[in-house]
Amino acid sequence: MTAETSAATEIELKLRGDPDSLQRLWQTLPQTASVAAAPKIKDLENVYYDTADLRLRKRGLAFRIRRDGTRFIQTVKTGDTAASAVLSRGEWEGEVPSLEPQPDIIDDPDIRAALGLILPGELRPVFTTRVHREVLELNGTDSLGRLKVIEAAFDRGEIEAAGLTEALSEIELELLEGPPRALFDLALALQDIVPTQIETRSKSARGYALATGRKPTWHRAEAVELTAKMRVDDALAAILEACLRHWTANELAALDGSDPEGVHQMRVGLRRFRSALSVFGDLLPPAQLDWLKTEAKWALNSLGPARDWDVFQSDLLAPLEAYRPGDPALAALRGAARDKQAVAYRQVREAVSEPRYTRFLLRLGGWLEDRAWHCAELTAEQDVALNQPLRELADHLLAKRHRHVLKRGKDFKDLPIAERHELRIAVKKLRYTTEFFRELYPAKRAKPYLAALRDLQESLGHLNDVAVAEHLLAELTQAAGRGKAAAQVQQAAGQMIGWYDRALLDFEPDMRRTWKSFAASKPFWDTPKNKKD
Repeated sequence: MTAETSAATEIELKLRGDPDSLQRLWQTLPQTASVAAAPKIKDLENVYYDTADLRLRKRGLAFRIRRDGTRFIQTVKTGDTAASAVLSRGEWEGEVPSLEPQPDIIDDPDIRAALGLILPGELRPVFTTRVHREVLELNGTDSLGRLKVIEAAFDRGEIEAAGLTEALSEIELELLEGPPRALFDLALALQDIVPTQIETRSKSARGYALATGRKPTWHRAEAVELTAKMRVDDALAAILEACLRHWTANELAALDGSDPEGVHQMRVGLRRFRSALSVFGDLLPPAQLDWLKTEAKWALNSLGPARDWDVFQSDLLAPLEAYRPGDPALAALRGAARDKQAVAYRQVREAVSEPRYTRFLLRLGGWLEDRAWHCAELTAEQDVALNQPLRELADHLLAKRHRHVLKRGKDFKDLPIAERHELRIAVKKLRYTTEFFRELYPAKRAKPYLAALRDLQESLGHLNDVAVAEHLLAELTQAAGRGKAAAQVQQAAGQMIGWYDRALLDFEPDMRRTWKSFAASKPFWDTPKNKKD
Protein backbone atom coordinates (compact mmCIF):
# COMPACT_ATOMS: atom_id res chain seq x y z
CA MET A 1 0.00 0.00 0.00
CA THR A 2 1.14 3.57 -0.69
CA ALA A 3 0.32 6.32 1.78
CA GLU A 4 1.21 9.97 2.20
CA THR A 5 3.22 10.28 5.38
CA SER A 6 4.89 13.05 7.31
CA ALA A 7 7.16 13.46 10.29
CA ALA A 8 7.44 16.59 12.42
CA THR A 9 7.90 17.92 15.92
CA GLU A 10 4.91 19.48 17.65
CA ILE A 11 5.16 22.01 20.48
CA GLU A 12 1.96 22.45 22.42
CA LEU A 13 0.58 23.81 25.66
CA LYS A 14 -2.65 22.54 27.20
CA LEU A 15 -4.97 24.41 29.56
CA ARG A 16 -7.52 22.63 31.70
CA GLY A 17 -10.51 23.83 33.64
CA ASP A 18 -14.21 23.17 34.09
CA PRO A 19 -16.18 23.10 30.81
CA ASP A 20 -18.11 26.32 31.53
CA SER A 21 -14.93 28.31 32.27
CA LEU A 22 -13.21 27.00 29.17
CA GLN A 23 -16.28 27.84 27.08
CA ARG A 24 -16.15 31.46 28.32
CA LEU A 25 -12.46 31.57 27.57
CA TRP A 26 -12.96 30.19 24.07
CA GLN A 27 -15.61 32.75 23.28
CA THR A 28 -13.27 35.62 24.21
CA LEU A 29 -10.26 34.19 22.36
CA PRO A 30 -10.86 36.22 19.16
CA GLN A 31 -10.57 39.38 21.28
CA THR A 32 -7.10 38.30 22.45
CA ALA A 33 -5.50 37.44 19.10
CA SER A 34 -6.11 37.84 15.37
CA VAL A 35 -8.18 34.99 13.93
CA ALA A 36 -7.09 33.90 10.45
CA ALA A 37 -10.37 32.25 9.44
CA ALA A 38 -13.68 30.93 10.71
CA PRO A 39 -13.44 28.08 13.23
CA LYS A 40 -13.29 24.51 11.97
CA ILE A 41 -15.56 22.08 13.79
CA LYS A 42 -14.97 18.35 13.85
CA ASP A 43 -16.11 15.27 15.72
CA LEU A 44 -13.12 12.95 16.14
CA GLU A 45 -12.69 9.41 17.36
CA ASN A 46 -9.19 8.21 18.29
CA VAL A 47 -8.38 4.59 19.03
CA TYR A 48 -5.05 4.02 20.80
CA TYR A 49 -3.23 0.74 20.33
CA ASP A 50 -0.50 -1.13 22.17
CA THR A 51 0.81 -4.63 22.78
CA ALA A 52 -0.55 -6.84 25.57
CA ASP A 53 2.40 -5.88 27.78
CA LEU A 54 2.04 -2.15 26.90
CA ARG A 55 5.47 -2.18 25.33
CA LEU A 56 4.91 1.04 23.38
CA ARG A 57 3.83 2.95 26.47
CA LYS A 58 6.98 1.84 28.29
CA ARG A 59 9.00 3.26 25.40
CA GLY A 60 7.26 6.63 25.57
CA LEU A 61 5.23 6.10 22.39
CA ALA A 62 1.58 6.76 21.56
CA PHE A 63 0.13 4.84 18.57
CA ARG A 64 -3.34 5.85 17.45
CA ILE A 65 -5.71 5.85 14.50
CA ARG A 66 -8.07 8.80 14.16
CA ARG A 67 -11.42 8.61 12.41
CA ASP A 68 -11.98 12.01 10.82
CA GLY A 69 -15.19 11.78 8.77
CA THR A 70 -14.45 9.10 6.19
CA ARG A 71 -10.66 9.32 6.60
CA PHE A 72 -8.42 7.29 8.91
CA ILE A 73 -5.13 8.87 10.03
CA GLN A 74 -2.51 6.71 11.75
CA THR A 75 -0.21 8.66 14.08
CA VAL A 76 2.78 7.79 16.25
CA LYS A 77 4.12 10.26 18.82
CA THR A 78 7.34 10.03 20.80
CA GLY A 79 8.25 11.60 24.14
CA ASP A 80 4.84 10.80 25.60
CA THR A 81 5.71 9.30 29.00
CA ALA A 82 6.70 12.08 31.40
CA ALA A 83 4.29 14.84 32.34
CA SER A 84 5.44 18.31 31.36
CA ALA A 85 4.09 21.85 31.16
CA VAL A 86 5.14 22.05 27.51
CA LEU A 87 4.82 18.99 25.31
CA SER A 88 7.49 18.82 22.62
CA ARG A 89 7.15 15.54 20.78
CA GLY A 90 8.21 13.85 17.59
CA GLU A 91 5.22 12.96 15.43
CA TRP A 92 4.66 10.78 12.35
CA GLU A 93 1.34 10.38 10.57
CA GLY A 94 -0.05 8.81 7.42
CA GLU A 95 -3.43 7.85 6.01
CA VAL A 96 -4.65 4.24 6.28
CA PRO A 97 -7.84 2.60 4.91
CA SER A 98 -9.43 1.58 8.23
CA LEU A 99 -9.02 1.32 12.00
CA GLU A 100 -6.68 -1.65 11.47
CA PRO A 101 -3.12 -0.67 12.57
CA GLN A 102 -0.46 -0.75 9.86
CA PRO A 103 2.94 -0.19 11.52
CA ASP A 104 4.74 -1.42 8.38
CA ILE A 105 3.98 1.78 6.44
CA ILE A 106 5.89 3.98 8.89
CA ASP A 107 8.93 5.26 6.99
CA ASP A 108 10.60 7.47 9.61
CA PRO A 109 13.76 5.57 10.68
CA ASP A 110 13.87 7.01 14.21
CA ILE A 111 10.27 6.12 14.95
CA ARG A 112 10.69 2.68 13.35
CA ALA A 113 13.64 2.06 15.66
CA ALA A 114 11.65 3.27 18.68
CA LEU A 115 8.74 0.95 17.85
CA GLY A 116 10.97 -2.10 17.49
CA LEU A 117 9.65 -5.39 16.17
CA ILE A 118 5.85 -5.59 16.12
CA LEU A 119 4.36 -8.90 15.00
CA PRO A 120 1.21 -9.03 12.84
CA GLY A 121 -1.89 -8.72 15.01
CA GLU A 122 0.14 -7.81 18.09
CA LEU A 123 -1.36 -4.31 18.41
CA ARG A 124 -4.77 -4.13 20.03
CA PRO A 125 -7.07 -1.31 21.20
CA VAL A 126 -6.35 -0.03 24.71
CA PHE A 127 -8.65 3.02 24.96
CA THR A 128 -10.67 5.43 22.84
CA THR A 129 -11.18 9.18 22.94
CA ARG A 130 -14.24 10.86 21.43
CA VAL A 131 -13.91 14.60 21.04
CA HIS A 132 -15.94 17.50 19.71
CA ARG A 133 -13.23 19.87 18.49
CA GLU A 134 -13.35 23.52 17.49
CA VAL A 135 -10.19 24.88 15.88
CA LEU A 136 -9.03 28.48 15.35
CA GLU A 137 -5.83 29.68 13.72
CA LEU A 138 -4.37 32.73 15.42
CA ASN A 139 -1.68 34.90 13.90
CA GLY A 140 0.14 38.17 14.42
CA THR A 141 3.48 39.33 15.80
CA ASP A 142 4.96 39.32 19.28
CA SER A 143 6.49 42.24 21.18
CA LEU A 144 9.74 41.82 19.24
CA GLY A 145 8.00 41.87 15.87
CA ARG A 146 8.38 38.13 15.27
CA LEU A 147 5.68 36.35 13.28
CA LYS A 148 3.60 33.89 15.26
CA VAL A 149 0.99 31.39 14.10
CA ILE A 150 -0.79 29.33 16.75
CA GLU A 151 -3.51 26.73 16.32
CA ALA A 152 -5.98 26.80 19.21
CA ALA A 153 -8.28 23.81 19.71
CA PHE A 154 -11.13 23.47 22.20
CA ASP A 155 -11.74 19.79 22.94
CA ARG A 156 -14.77 18.46 24.79
CA GLY A 157 -15.58 14.79 25.08
CA GLU A 158 -14.58 11.67 26.94
CA ILE A 159 -11.98 8.96 27.29
CA GLU A 160 -13.25 5.37 27.42
CA ALA A 161 -11.19 2.43 28.66
CA ALA A 162 -11.95 -0.91 30.30
CA GLY A 163 -15.63 0.00 30.64
CA LEU A 164 -14.81 3.28 32.39
CA THR A 165 -15.20 6.84 31.11
CA GLU A 166 -13.57 10.11 32.05
CA ALA A 167 -14.68 13.56 30.95
CA LEU A 168 -12.27 15.55 28.81
CA SER A 169 -12.23 19.34 28.53
CA GLU A 170 -9.16 21.33 27.49
CA ILE A 171 -7.86 24.09 25.27
CA GLU A 172 -4.75 23.13 23.33
CA LEU A 173 -2.38 25.71 21.89
CA GLU A 174 -0.01 24.36 19.24
CA LEU A 175 2.80 26.40 17.73
CA LEU A 176 2.71 26.32 13.93
CA GLU A 177 5.22 29.10 13.32
CA GLY A 178 7.23 31.49 15.45
CA PRO A 179 9.07 31.44 18.80
CA PRO A 180 7.84 29.04 21.54
CA ARG A 181 7.43 32.01 23.88
CA ALA A 182 4.36 32.99 21.84
CA LEU A 183 2.49 30.05 23.40
CA PHE A 184 3.25 31.26 26.93
CA ASP A 185 2.39 34.87 26.15
CA LEU A 186 -1.00 33.85 24.76
CA ALA A 187 -1.71 31.58 27.72
CA LEU A 188 -0.80 34.40 30.13
CA ALA A 189 -3.16 36.75 28.33
CA LEU A 190 -5.93 34.16 28.65
CA GLN A 191 -5.24 33.86 32.41
CA ASP A 192 -6.31 37.49 32.76
CA ILE A 193 -9.71 36.55 31.32
CA VAL A 194 -10.43 33.18 32.96
CA PRO A 195 -7.91 31.47 35.29
CA THR A 196 -7.01 27.94 34.18
CA GLN A 197 -4.37 25.36 35.00
CA ILE A 198 -1.72 23.78 32.82
CA GLU A 199 -2.54 20.21 31.80
CA THR A 200 0.74 18.33 32.03
CA ARG A 201 -0.61 15.06 30.60
CA SER A 202 -1.33 14.18 27.00
CA LYS A 203 -4.64 12.53 26.15
CA SER A 204 -2.81 9.26 25.68
CA ALA A 205 -1.28 9.50 29.18
CA ARG A 206 -4.75 10.05 30.63
CA GLY A 207 -6.10 7.14 28.60
CA TYR A 208 -3.42 4.75 29.82
CA ALA A 209 -4.03 5.84 33.41
CA LEU A 210 -7.74 5.08 33.02
CA ALA A 211 -7.09 1.75 31.28
CA THR A 212 -4.58 0.49 33.84
CA GLY A 213 -5.95 2.11 37.00
CA ARG A 214 -2.44 3.16 37.94
CA LYS A 215 -1.82 6.13 40.16
CA PRO A 216 0.35 8.99 38.86
CA THR A 217 4.01 8.05 39.07
CA TRP A 218 6.84 10.13 40.47
CA HIS A 219 10.05 10.89 38.62
CA ARG A 220 13.63 11.50 39.72
CA ALA A 221 15.74 14.31 38.29
CA GLU A 222 17.35 13.55 34.96
CA ALA A 223 21.06 14.15 34.42
CA VAL A 224 21.69 17.41 32.57
CA GLU A 225 23.84 16.89 29.49
CA LEU A 226 26.63 19.46 29.74
CA THR A 227 30.04 19.73 28.08
CA ALA A 228 33.18 21.49 29.26
CA LYS A 229 33.26 23.83 26.25
CA MET A 230 29.56 24.72 26.50
CA ARG A 231 28.87 28.39 27.15
CA VAL A 232 27.62 29.29 30.62
CA ASP A 233 24.53 30.79 28.98
CA ASP A 234 23.57 27.44 27.44
CA ALA A 235 24.21 25.59 30.69
CA LEU A 236 22.07 28.07 32.64
CA ALA A 237 19.15 27.46 30.29
CA ALA A 238 19.61 23.67 30.30
CA ILE A 239 19.81 23.38 34.10
CA LEU A 240 16.84 25.61 34.85
CA GLU A 241 14.73 23.85 32.19
CA ALA A 242 15.65 20.46 33.71
CA CYS A 243 14.60 21.66 37.17
CA LEU A 244 11.29 22.92 35.77
CA ARG A 245 10.64 19.58 34.04
CA HIS A 246 11.50 17.72 37.24
CA TRP A 247 9.03 19.49 39.49
CA THR A 248 6.19 19.68 36.97
CA ALA A 249 6.63 15.99 36.10
CA ASN A 250 5.88 15.23 39.78
CA GLU A 251 2.95 17.61 40.14
CA LEU A 252 0.24 14.98 39.54
CA ALA A 253 1.82 12.48 41.94
CA ALA A 254 2.04 15.21 44.59
CA LEU A 255 -1.61 16.14 44.09
CA ASP A 256 -2.65 12.50 44.29
CA GLY A 257 -0.78 12.07 47.58
CA SER A 258 -0.95 8.27 47.69
CA ASP A 259 2.85 7.98 47.46
CA PRO A 260 4.89 10.39 49.63
CA GLU A 261 7.64 10.35 47.02
CA GLY A 262 5.45 12.49 44.73
CA VAL A 263 5.49 15.61 46.91
CA HIS A 264 9.09 14.85 47.87
CA GLN A 265 10.32 14.80 44.26
CA MET A 266 8.30 17.89 43.36
CA ARG A 267 9.92 19.60 46.31
CA VAL A 268 13.37 18.39 45.30
CA GLY A 269 12.80 19.84 41.83
CA LEU A 270 11.97 23.22 43.34
CA ARG A 271 14.94 23.06 45.72
CA ARG A 272 17.23 22.25 42.81
CA PHE A 273 15.75 25.21 40.94
CA ARG A 274 16.45 27.55 43.85
CA SER A 275 19.96 26.13 44.17
CA ALA A 276 20.54 26.77 40.45
CA LEU A 277 19.43 30.37 40.98
CA SER A 278 22.02 30.63 43.74
CA VAL A 279 24.69 29.14 41.45
CA PHE A 280 23.97 31.49 38.55
CA GLY A 281 22.42 34.39 40.46
CA ASP A 282 25.31 36.82 39.88
CA LEU A 283 24.74 36.44 36.13
CA LEU A 284 21.06 37.41 36.13
CA PRO A 285 19.42 40.87 36.29
CA PRO A 286 18.57 41.57 39.97
CA ALA A 287 14.85 42.22 39.39
CA GLN A 288 14.44 38.95 37.50
CA LEU A 289 16.38 37.03 40.13
CA ASP A 290 14.24 38.49 42.91
CA TRP A 291 11.04 37.48 41.11
CA LEU A 292 12.29 33.94 40.49
CA LYS A 293 13.41 33.45 44.08
CA THR A 294 10.17 34.86 45.52
CA GLU A 295 7.86 32.65 43.45
CA ALA A 296 9.97 29.51 43.86
CA LYS A 297 10.12 30.02 47.64
CA TRP A 298 6.35 30.45 47.79
CA ALA A 299 5.78 27.23 45.83
CA LEU A 300 8.34 25.33 47.91
CA ASN A 301 6.86 26.51 51.21
CA SER A 302 3.43 25.30 50.04
CA LEU A 303 4.83 21.76 49.85
CA GLY A 304 6.86 21.84 53.06
CA PRO A 305 4.24 20.82 55.65
CA ALA A 306 3.09 17.81 53.59
CA ARG A 307 6.66 16.57 53.32
CA ASP A 308 7.30 17.15 57.04
CA TRP A 309 4.28 15.08 58.06
CA ASP A 310 5.22 12.33 55.59
CA VAL A 311 8.72 12.06 57.07
CA PHE A 312 7.38 12.28 60.61
CA GLN A 313 5.15 9.25 60.12
CA SER A 314 7.30 7.04 57.88
CA ASP A 315 10.84 7.74 59.11
CA LEU A 316 10.38 8.71 62.76
CA LEU A 317 7.12 7.38 64.16
CA ALA A 318 7.18 4.01 62.36
CA PRO A 319 10.44 2.75 63.99
CA LEU A 320 9.07 3.56 67.45
CA GLU A 321 5.80 1.77 66.64
CA ALA A 322 7.77 -1.28 65.52
CA TYR A 323 9.61 -1.24 68.86
CA ARG A 324 6.36 -0.79 70.85
CA PRO A 325 3.68 -2.59 68.79
CA GLY A 326 0.08 -2.03 69.82
CA ASP A 327 0.84 0.97 72.03
CA PRO A 328 -2.46 2.94 72.23
CA ALA A 329 -0.66 6.22 72.89
CA LEU A 330 1.36 5.86 69.68
CA ALA A 331 -1.83 4.94 67.81
CA ALA A 332 -3.43 8.17 69.04
CA LEU A 333 -0.33 10.10 67.97
CA ARG A 334 -0.47 8.61 64.47
CA GLY A 335 -4.15 9.47 64.17
CA ALA A 336 -3.45 13.08 65.11
CA ALA A 337 -0.51 13.18 62.66
CA ARG A 338 -2.69 11.84 59.85
CA ASP A 339 -5.19 14.63 60.43
CA LYS A 340 -2.39 17.19 60.13
CA GLN A 341 -1.07 15.42 57.04
CA ALA A 342 -4.49 15.63 55.36
CA VAL A 343 -4.62 19.38 56.03
CA ALA A 344 -1.10 19.79 54.61
CA TYR A 345 -2.00 17.95 51.40
CA ARG A 346 -5.07 20.15 50.99
CA GLN A 347 -2.65 23.07 51.16
CA VAL A 348 -0.62 21.50 48.33
CA ARG A 349 -3.72 21.13 46.14
CA GLU A 350 -4.88 24.67 46.90
CA ALA A 351 -1.47 26.13 46.03
CA VAL A 352 -1.21 24.27 42.71
CA SER A 353 -4.73 25.35 41.76
CA GLU A 354 -4.03 29.01 42.54
CA PRO A 355 -3.70 31.39 39.56
CA ARG A 356 -0.39 32.52 41.07
CA TYR A 357 1.11 29.06 40.49
CA THR A 358 -0.10 28.83 36.89
CA ARG A 359 1.15 32.33 36.12
CA PHE A 360 4.53 31.46 37.61
CA LEU A 361 4.85 28.42 35.34
CA LEU A 362 3.76 30.31 32.24
CA ARG A 363 5.94 33.33 32.89
CA LEU A 364 8.92 31.11 33.74
CA GLY A 365 8.39 28.99 30.63
CA GLY A 366 8.36 32.03 28.36
CA TRP A 367 11.37 33.53 30.14
CA LEU A 368 13.37 30.35 29.59
CA GLU A 369 12.31 29.87 25.98
CA ASP A 370 13.35 33.43 25.11
CA ARG A 371 16.38 33.54 27.42
CA ALA A 372 14.93 36.81 28.59
CA TRP A 373 17.81 37.47 30.98
CA HIS A 374 19.44 39.03 27.90
CA CYS A 375 17.83 42.42 28.37
CA ALA A 376 18.74 46.05 28.94
CA GLU A 377 19.41 45.39 32.64
CA LEU A 378 22.13 42.82 31.88
CA THR A 379 25.55 44.37 32.51
CA ALA A 380 28.55 44.05 30.21
CA GLU A 381 30.35 41.99 32.87
CA GLN A 382 27.42 39.57 33.13
CA ASP A 383 27.28 39.25 29.36
CA VAL A 384 30.98 38.35 29.23
CA ALA A 385 30.56 35.81 32.04
CA LEU A 386 27.59 34.17 30.30
CA ASN A 387 29.73 33.63 27.21
CA GLN A 388 32.71 32.03 28.97
CA PRO A 389 33.33 28.27 28.83
CA LEU A 390 31.29 26.41 31.44
CA ARG A 391 34.21 24.44 32.88
CA GLU A 392 35.90 27.58 34.21
CA LEU A 393 32.78 28.62 36.11
CA ALA A 394 32.15 25.06 37.36
CA ASP A 395 35.67 24.80 38.81
CA HIS A 396 35.25 28.15 40.56
CA LEU A 397 31.79 27.45 42.01
CA LEU A 398 32.60 23.93 43.20
CA ALA A 399 35.76 25.15 44.94
CA LYS A 400 33.87 28.06 46.53
CA ARG A 401 31.08 25.89 47.91
CA HIS A 402 33.52 23.22 49.08
CA ARG A 403 35.45 25.85 51.06
CA HIS A 404 32.19 27.15 52.53
CA VAL A 405 31.26 23.68 53.80
CA LEU A 406 34.70 23.16 55.34
CA LYS A 407 34.42 26.53 57.08
CA ARG A 408 30.93 25.75 58.39
CA GLY A 409 32.04 22.35 59.67
CA LYS A 410 35.24 23.42 61.42
CA ASP A 411 35.50 21.81 64.89
CA PHE A 412 32.49 19.63 63.99
CA LYS A 413 32.37 17.71 67.26
CA ASP A 414 31.84 20.97 69.18
CA LEU A 415 29.24 22.47 66.82
CA PRO A 416 25.85 23.19 68.46
CA ILE A 417 22.63 22.04 66.79
CA ALA A 418 21.91 25.43 65.19
CA GLU A 419 25.31 25.58 63.50
CA ARG A 420 25.00 21.99 62.32
CA HIS A 421 21.75 23.05 60.70
CA GLU A 422 23.60 25.80 58.81
CA LEU A 423 26.21 23.24 57.80
CA ARG A 424 23.46 20.95 56.47
CA ILE A 425 22.16 23.75 54.24
CA ALA A 426 25.67 24.41 52.90
CA VAL A 427 26.16 20.69 52.24
CA LYS A 428 22.85 20.49 50.38
CA LYS A 429 23.82 23.43 48.15
CA LEU A 430 27.17 21.79 47.41
CA ARG A 431 25.41 18.49 46.63
CA TYR A 432 23.10 20.13 44.10
CA THR A 433 26.01 22.01 42.52
CA THR A 434 27.99 18.78 42.10
CA GLU A 435 24.95 17.14 40.52
CA PHE A 436 24.61 19.98 38.04
CA PHE A 437 28.26 19.83 36.94
CA ARG A 438 29.40 16.24 37.52
CA GLU A 439 29.03 15.31 33.83
CA LEU A 440 31.92 17.68 33.09
CA TYR A 441 34.38 15.50 35.00
CA PRO A 442 35.56 11.87 34.80
CA ALA A 443 33.14 9.69 36.79
CA LYS A 444 35.94 7.65 38.38
CA ARG A 445 37.58 10.79 39.69
CA ALA A 446 34.36 12.20 41.15
CA LYS A 447 32.90 9.00 42.65
CA PRO A 448 34.70 8.95 46.07
CA TYR A 449 33.96 12.63 46.74
CA LEU A 450 30.30 12.31 45.76
CA ALA A 451 29.87 9.23 47.98
CA ALA A 452 31.34 11.03 50.99
CA LEU A 453 29.18 14.09 50.31
CA ARG A 454 26.03 11.97 50.04
CA ASP A 455 26.76 10.19 53.34
CA LEU A 456 27.32 13.50 55.11
CA GLN A 457 24.10 14.98 53.75
CA GLU A 458 22.09 11.94 54.85
CA SER A 459 23.65 12.04 58.31
CA LEU A 460 22.90 15.71 58.83
CA GLY A 461 19.48 15.25 57.23
CA HIS A 462 18.51 12.76 59.93
CA LEU A 463 19.52 15.31 62.55
CA ASN A 464 17.26 17.86 60.87
CA ASP A 465 14.35 15.40 60.65
CA VAL A 466 14.51 14.94 64.43
CA ALA A 467 14.59 18.72 64.97
CA VAL A 468 11.54 19.16 62.72
CA ALA A 469 9.79 16.32 64.56
CA GLU A 470 10.15 18.18 67.84
CA HIS A 471 8.33 21.18 66.35
CA LEU A 472 5.60 18.93 64.95
CA LEU A 473 5.16 17.17 68.30
CA ALA A 474 4.76 20.55 69.98
CA GLU A 475 2.11 21.42 67.38
CA LEU A 476 0.27 18.15 68.02
CA THR A 477 0.26 18.48 71.80
CA GLN A 478 -0.93 22.09 71.65
CA ALA A 479 -3.80 21.10 69.35
CA ALA A 480 -4.72 17.96 71.30
CA GLY A 481 -6.92 19.77 73.84
CA ARG A 482 -8.13 17.70 76.78
CA GLY A 483 -9.43 14.22 77.42
CA LYS A 484 -8.10 10.68 77.09
CA ALA A 485 -6.96 11.02 73.47
CA ALA A 486 -5.13 14.27 74.26
CA ALA A 487 -3.38 12.61 77.20
CA GLN A 488 -2.31 9.75 74.96
CA VAL A 489 -0.90 12.16 72.37
CA GLN A 490 1.08 13.97 75.05
CA GLN A 491 2.34 10.67 76.48
CA ALA A 492 3.42 9.45 73.03
CA ALA A 493 5.14 12.77 72.29
CA GLY A 494 7.21 12.37 75.45
CA GLN A 495 8.11 8.80 74.47
CA MET A 496 9.17 9.90 71.01
CA ILE A 497 11.33 12.79 72.21
CA GLY A 498 13.07 10.54 74.73
CA TRP A 499 13.59 7.82 72.11
CA TYR A 500 15.25 10.15 69.63
CA ASP A 501 17.26 12.10 72.19
CA ARG A 502 18.86 8.77 73.07
CA ALA A 503 19.18 7.81 69.40
CA LEU A 504 21.02 11.03 68.59
CA LEU A 505 23.57 10.29 71.30
CA ASP A 506 24.12 6.87 69.76
CA PHE A 507 24.23 8.43 66.28
CA GLU A 508 26.84 11.07 67.19
CA PRO A 509 29.90 8.87 66.39
CA ASP A 510 28.47 8.12 62.96
CA MET A 511 27.93 11.81 62.22
CA ARG A 512 31.51 12.58 63.22
CA ARG A 513 32.75 9.75 61.01
CA THR A 514 30.87 11.04 57.96
CA TRP A 515 32.25 14.53 58.55
CA LYS A 516 35.86 13.30 58.82
CA SER A 517 35.42 11.19 55.69
CA PHE A 518 34.12 14.15 53.72
CA ALA A 519 36.72 16.61 55.04
CA ALA A 520 39.45 14.22 53.89
CA SER A 521 37.94 13.73 50.42
CA LYS A 522 39.93 15.01 47.46
CA PRO A 523 38.07 17.48 45.21
CA PHE A 524 37.49 16.18 41.68
CA TRP A 525 37.54 19.56 39.93
CA ASP A 526 40.58 21.60 38.92
CA THR A 527 41.74 24.09 41.54
CA PRO A 528 44.35 26.86 41.16
CA LYS A 529 46.95 24.53 42.68
CA ASN A 530 46.33 21.64 40.30
CA LYS A 531 44.94 23.49 37.27
CA LYS A 532 45.78 21.56 34.12
CA ASP A 533 44.31 23.71 31.38
